[in-house]
Order: sequence, then structure tokens, then C-alpha cells
Amino acid sequence: MDKTSLQPMAYVCVVSEYNLPELEACLTRRPTVAVLVVSRFIAGKGAHRRLQHSLEEQLPGVRVELLGEQAGYPLGGEDVLETSQWMNAVLLPRLQQADLADLPHCLNFTGGTKAMIAALLAGYRWPLLDYRALGSSELQVLTSSPGTEASAAAIRFQEQPRLPLQGVAPRVIAGLYADNVRPGSLNPILDEAQSLPLARAIWQAQQESLPELRSLFQALEKLWATGRDNPDWSCGRISLAWQDFLPDRGNQPTAGLLAWLEHFQPLDHSGTLRWDAQQIHLPGNQPRGRTGKHLRAWLCGDWLEQLAFAWLVEAGIPGAAIARNLLSGQNSDSRTQREADLLIHYRHRTNLIEVKAGLPPGHAPNELEIQVSSLGSRFGRTRKALLVSPQLQRQLQDTRRWDSFARRCQANEVALLASREELLDFVGIHPEQPSTGLPGA
Repeated sequence: MDKTSLQPMAYVCVVSEYNLPELEACLTRRPTVAVLVVSRFIAGKGAHRRLQHSLEEQLPGVRVELLGEQAGYPLGGEDVLETSQWMNAVLLPRLQQADLADLPHCLNFTGGTKAMIAALLAGYRWPLLDYRALGSSELQVLTSSPGTEASAAAIRFQEQPRLPLQGVAPRVIAGLYADNVRPGSLNPILDEAQSLPLARAIWQAQQESLPELRSLFQALEKLWATGRDNPDWSCGRISLAWQDFLPDRGNQPTAGLLAWLEHFQPLDHSGTLRWDAQQIHLPGNQPRGRTGKHLRAWLCGDWLEQLAFAWLVEAGIPGAAIARNLLSGQNSDSRTQREADLLIHYRHRTNLIEVKAGLPPGHAPNELEIQVSSLGSRFGRTRKALLVSPQLQRQLQDTRRWDSFARRCQANEVALLASREELLDFVGIHPEQPSTGLPGA
């Protein structure tokens, strides 16, 4: 969007902790000047700076001004009279200066405290007013005029045609709530033509509880998860006799298990995955070759992320509305880093979905829920869900932990998803409500 597409307007927004409605409104209005009203509380959280950065990134040429941090006249925002005094001392004089006086003035009063909104609405006869109701996909537009003779001091509102809100990409939304948001690298195996059909086959085989695949995944889990700290396996490649790799399956693998290995082998271009009658060769826990590392990651769970993404896109959600492996926090400090497997902004709702294909022995199911809940508002005001594989669901059911785990997720407002249908229902796709395919729909 170039500068010529901006509309002459001084657009006044009240900044809050959750500024997606304000960002959507600004992208819809495309004002030449965005005036952000910032209280002391918000200034302490840095939300105004992130909103300013997003506006300048998404609306090239826009001028963003921050009001409320001026020395000698900070805005508290919790008292109607104090806010009214601030408005008369700071906001109105700024709007009356030459560079803004001739522009249309519009107030977006979606955010902010009740005290701020009361003072802002009563203190100036705004030519235009915008409001975004919770869950609405439109911007309500109002004009104001003096009231009747009997109530001349009152303001009378007239509604104008509503404006459909501009869609926002998930990465941009995350940038409103976290610093240093960036896409993580995707496994290149996801680009292999045979990987998605294989992911579908894995899901189907796990649903049917086919023993060969279950045994293979259990063996890989023992090697790559349980044995992560085994010094003998902390190398680039390892070789194991069949009786050590599959102690519960006898000395030789079954034809069905070998068939699965043959399906996976084309995903490994380095030749790491191979076998003969006596032993199997696999990537270790510190694979030196990129291909070995990618094969290990794909088999450990990237296959399920790939499948979930495919289900969403096939159901009509645009790929641009889904962010994959989104990271936030500083690269230099792992304690600040967080990752979202799938962040979806669809029909003006933001959904965060974590994907788990397995639970290593020795780990409790509640660790999965804690991992999701601990993200908090790091990626915005999101609805959270945990998508689990059929094998993980069966593992928890067989050990009588599924029901208690489901109750824990429900208590912490994390939706537990165990099927394609539950995933689509969670993001708002139902058979009777087909997707329009539009990012902002």
C-alpha cells in the first residue's frame, strides 16, 4: 500500500492492552495521521509502541503521534474529570493546530477505560465516530449532531454505512503483543510431494491402531525422546541391531514394518535411513546432516503439523491466514522465546493451536496443557487448543489418563482436539457454514 492510498484524516484511537480492533480499524480507514491516546498504564506495558510499529509497517507513509506521555501532563485514564482536563490541555489543542485542523477528525472509541471514553465523547463534537463491537466483522460508523431543543446539550448519533474490516495477517497480530516476532524455519520435508500423503497414511494407520506402525514409532520415541541423554546415541548416525531396536518384536522386523520404512526412506536424501538383515541405521540425537535432522523432526511430529495445516487449507482457510512455527522473544535468551505451532486469524477470531504427536515416557500429560496455557497472551487474545494424534490419545486412554487430562484442559480453557472435525469446528468451519475463502471473512 503506497502513500497515495492513504485518506486525509486525523484518526484518534484509544490504545488498550489488546489493540487488534484499533489496528483493523486503521487499516480499514487508512488515515494520513493516526493519533494514539496513551494512558500511563498502557505506556508502562509498551502496547502503544508495538501498535505504532505495526501501523507504520502496514500503512507506509502514515504519521503516528503518541499523546499521553507529554511531560507535565500524563494521562491517568481512570478519572473522568482528569481525562477531560487532559483532553482540553493536550488533545484538543493538538487537533486545532494547522496541520490537523483542516483534516476530518474521527474518534475510534473501541478501546480504553469507561472514564476515558466518557470524557472523549462529551468533550468534543466529533464529525465521525467509529466503534467495533466484540466479535463484529464491521466497523460501526456514526455522525453526531446537537440534540433537540428540549435537550440541546445532548448529542444525537446517526448511523452511517458500516465498513467491512480489513483482514490482518497472524504475524502482524502477534507483533501487537510480543517483541521480535518472526517466522520459524519450516522443515523442507514439507515440500516433498510424498510427505503429505504419508502424513495422511500415518493418521489413518494410528486411527486403526496398526501394530507395525505403532511398534516403529515406539522404537523411534525410545531412541529420540527417552534416550535423548544417552551418550551412545548423541551422535550424527547410529546403527542398532534389530533385536535392540525392536526388543518386543523378535530378532527380525515384520514385512509391514519394513514397508513403513520404505515409505519414509525417500524423505531422506542423505542415505542416513537404511537397513539390512542384521541392523538398522538411523539419525542420532545430534544429526550432522540437515536431511537426517529434518527426517527426525518430521517423524517426531512435523507430520502432524503438516496434516493439520492441510486440513485447514482444504476446508477453505487461506494459507495467508495461518502462521506456522511463529516465534517471539530474543534469540540470545532462550528463556524469553515462545513458539506457536499454528496461529490462525479467521473470521476475526484468533486461534492458537499446539500440535502433539506423542508423550515420551516419564512425562505427565499435564505438561502438554501447561505448555499451551503458559503462552498466555504472548500472541494476542487467542482461543487455545491442543491437537493430539490418535496414538497419543490411545496411549492416554490405555493408561486411564485421558479423561482427567481432558478435564484439566477444559478447566484451563484449552480445547482438546483429537480429529479433523474437531479441529475445523474449533476454528469456526461447519458444514452448514462453508468458508468464503477470504482472509477477513
